[in-house]
Amino acid sequence: MPGRRRENGVIQGNLIPAVQYLRGFAALAVFLFHVSSLTVATWGPNAAGIDHVGAAGVDLFFVISGFVMVMIVSRPGAFRPGDFIFRRLARVVPGYYIATLAVFLLAIAVPSILGSTTADVARLAASLAFVPWPDGEGAMAPLLLVGWTLNYEMFFYALVLLMAGLFGDRKLYGLVAVVSALAFVGWVAEPENGTLAFYTDAILLEFAFGILVWHLHRYLSDEGRDVVYFVSFFAGTLFLALQHETDPGNYRTLYWGIPGAMILLGGLRMMRFSSPAMAALGDWSYAFYLTHLFVIAGYIRIVMPHMPDLGLMWLWHYSAMTAIALTVAWTFHRFIEVPLNRLVVRRFAARGAGPVLQPRMTAKA
Repeated sequence: MPGRRRENGVIQGNLIPAVQYLRGFAALAVFLFHVSSLTVATWGPNAAGIDHVGAAGVDLFFVISGFVMVMIVSRPGAFRPGDFIFRRLARVVPGYYIATLAVFLLAIAVPSILGSTTADVARLAASLAFVPWPDGEGAMAPLLLVGWTLNYEMFFYALVLLMAGLFGDRKLYGLVAVVSALAFVGWVAEPENGTLAFYTDAILLEFAFGILVWHLHRYLSDEGRDVVYFVSFFAGTLFLALQHETDPGNYRTLYWGIPGAMILLGGLRMMRFSSPAMAALGDWSYAFYLTHLFVIAGYIRIVMPHMPDLGLMWLWHYSAMTAIALTVAWTFHRFIEVPLNRLVVRRFAARGAGPVLQPRMTAKA
């Protein structure tokens, strides 16, 4: 692979194929979960069943995030905390802010399309600050509903910055201990306060799983151990497939997080092929994640009522929503996400922050 070097079996560079491909798959899985759940909520028992396991795409995202962060901070050379956190913010914030403000404006202009979401200024401020905030029903959900995962991402980035920048823990073993302790506290104390419950949820362990996958991959990366990767990938995939319409309840980290880690570990060896289509989906994964709910809500509330001839032929509806959502994701990625990221990075570099490589918009890292 031109432009990348292999160090102890781990590709060092902007992109590992498995990370790229699995991010695209994870975004698509979350999309299909939301399609199924929102159509059931709208059309009742006549709709197709809910594909609960699609929500496991979020868990796979968290595992991948843990893997990518330890890969970044463990690279040789000095760790630059300012550069690290700036790149995280530049990657996540612009697109998320635009999508969040779009929800707020829609809640003012066309409230019927968003259901129970209202133009709450306090909730908007909390959303933009990545602070968990209860909605009208008590759930810790930002205005852009999928933004709850970004609240966890930002918390994880802060922990990485603390451990690597302040304590010099470039392998992030200490971070694994911290999130394990937080999950243990949540399991024992079961805090009633929504914020405390949020930051002690067992889902934090999935970032630790990603860190451990990175270390395990370095240990296993010698040739001749392909069987370990093969078993890990297909066992994790099979376990998730068997849960197709099953809600894991309080055991999400066990039933979805661990298989997600197994899929990532196996994919690092099993997915070393070149696929422009899968790479493109990986490119668009963050944009797809941010925008897909707009497409689904608009289609269900605006398009479907005017398509009586199709009735409840869900294959047609799913296909149409997928095509529209991918088009919107590509547009958002090409004309909003990439230009904004480049603009922010160039301005940062121009202010004398040191050499900054132009990022490849290939993964939400």
